[in-house]
Amino acid sequence: AVGIVNWFLVVMLNITPLIATLITFTALQGVSFLLRPLPGGKISRDLNELVTSKLGFIPIAFIVALILAIALEFYLRRTRSGIRLRAVGSNSAVATRVGVKSKRVMFFAYVATSVCIVPAALLLMAQAGTGNSTIGDSYVLTSIGAAVLGGASLFGGRGSFIGVFLGAALLIQANTVVQFLGLSTYWQQWFIGGLTLIAAAVYSKIRISTNRA
Repeated sequence: AVGIVNWFLVVMLNITPLIATLITFTALQGVSFLLRPLPGGKISRDLNELVTSKLGFIPIAFIVALILAIALEFYLRRTRSGIRLRAVGSNSAVATRVGVKSKRVMFFAYVATSVCIVPAALLLMAQAGTGNSTIGDSYVLTSIGAAVLGGASLFGGRGSFIGVFLGAALLIQANTVVQFLGLSTYWQQWFIGGLTLIAAAVYSKIRISTNRA
């Protein structure tokens, strides 16, 4: 449902994707505060054990995420629908002119993205152990940072699932280093923000140079 709303705001109402998703994010946060004003309740221990189970010393969730990233990368690079998705992300108007049904592709993209949130939410629920309407707030900057560090363009048309996976791994290691050094929590946010800013600036410069060439 959230994916459909995002698609409608972007495609039918012609709202900038960043603004549209920010609107739905704010609305969903309002609903979460309505349902759970204060942290409480208890997440099933069975769910916690299932999500945090390991194969040897490697979390199964990590293995599943890696397999999913590789499968999606293959889809994006080696299938016709994946190529259409990249074309629409790069320039939907041009893609439409060459016969791609851009609105349908974007509908699929927004709904698929929302569906991918479900396993991520289950992981976060298991880690939290209780219902908490604000627990995901700290991941907003991290999710953007992982995408940008992984080579994804905020303007669309360029990105890699494996790259984003590696970007997320880099941020996790960075947070671990900050904690290992005994620095305050706000250093994590500064570090992530700084890396994201540098990566965005570098990719933007490369994009401008490529377009001129």
